[in-house]
Amino acid sequence: MVLRAPQTSDSDEAVLVVQPNRNLTWNQSKWLFLFLAFCISLVGLYFLSLGAWLVIPFTGLEILIVGIAIYCQSCCAHTREFIHIDATHVRVSDNRNHRGEKCFHKAWLKIIQNQDPKGWYPSRLLIGSHGEYIEIGKNLLEEEREMLANKLKNAIEGV
Repeated sequence: MVLRAPQTSDSDEAVLVVQPNRNLTWNQSKWLFLFLAFCISLVGLYFLSLGAWLVIPFTGLEILIVGIAIYCQSCCAHTREFIHIDATHVRVSDNRNHRGEKCFHKAWLKIIQNQDPKGWYPSRLLIGSHGEYIEIGKNLLEEEREMLANKLKNAIEGV
């Protein structure tokens, strides 16, 4: 999902916010985990009542793995990338600060959308100049990635 952040009338800077579609909020993720943990515990207790006590450690391990999976999915769903476009530069950063902030000169900027020749893998949207490129929008759907490329081109030409 690509959002254009509101800009003030005295500023000539455009800001694009790129974030994946989020299906669950953090509270909904916690409730999903509690529900799944409860169901897994009920199955474990049923087998314990039948005398299969060895199931209990594996039940705990399964609850732990489900919790880790839900946590990792929630962390990936809340990533954001910010693209600041002003009169001379384009700055790309994210809210997790994995790659820091990259700044490119607008006159040399290239936007490249690499397509897989066989169509098996999603395309990659690269932005950069002088041989230094970074991938943006890798958590987006294919249509959203194309929309982001078009919005970027329009924003760069318009500012």
